[in-house]
Amino acid sequence: MTIGERLKEIRDSLNLTQAEMCAGVVTESFYSRVENGKSEINIDDLLAILKQNHVSVRDFFSVFDQSMHQYHCIRSAISNHNIALLKKVQIDQPIFEVEATVIIATLLNKKVHLSDTTRRKIKSNFDRLGEWDETALWNMAGFMSLYDTNELKILVVDIVKNKNNINLNDSSTLVALANVMVSYLGRLYLEEDFGAVLEIIHFIKELPTNPVIMFSKLVAIYYLTLINHDQKRLKLITEVLQKNGYSNYLAWLPKR
Repeated sequence: MTIGERLKEIRDSLNLTQAEMCAGVVTESFYSRVENGKSEINIDDLLAILKQNHVSVRDFFSVFDQSMHQYHCIRSAISNHNIALLKKVQIDQPIFEVEATVIIATLLNKKVHLSDTTRRKIKSNFDRLGEWDETALWNMAGFMSLYDTNELKILVVDIVKNKNNINLNDSSTLVALANVMVSYLGRLYLEEDFGAVLEIIHFIKELPTNPVIMFSKLVAIYYLTLINHDQKRLKLITEVLQKNGYSNYLAWLPKR
């Protein structure tokens, strides 16, 4: 939810027009653009609007605290391949139902079935080539099922090209990047594009040696052992994943 969407929600609950809601603080035309996500309101004007309409600041922002908690849960579910948690989100949090559906499809390497309008709307939020910060990478990690393989290739090539501009010292950003590459790896393997698989495996192996992505590096080696038909090493990696609590993830990895 955006600030504008929250303002509209509050205004509707108060049964006010846009002009009444923002009277004396900002113009109606500017306020309308804020509600529609076309302009950003500064904090002073926002607080003034809330104060004159007797809206508690805590109540106004509480929905964002809840959303952030849910987003952190979803990020954890992506990293741990926790399909059960995402299905629970679909039921308990209707506002995240579509997002959870797309993420589940991404984790299962399946095509998501959405209307073209919904698909375009979601993709428009993060289609920004060359701008791969933490948020963009997490969006990519969760919503890859919206893209066909050719589209994904364009995005992944852009990520690789801009690797030096990505803050790999930030753990959350690094985890997001690793998740993108592991999901893409799964897509390529299913399509038997083994040359590209090897390139992505190399990319993952070259990422910084940080404990937060050791699992992703293990998964990359897992795919390499599949390609090389190295059953002994495959068994060893499988046992390591099982012993470290990744049985859920392991269940969705290809076996041959």
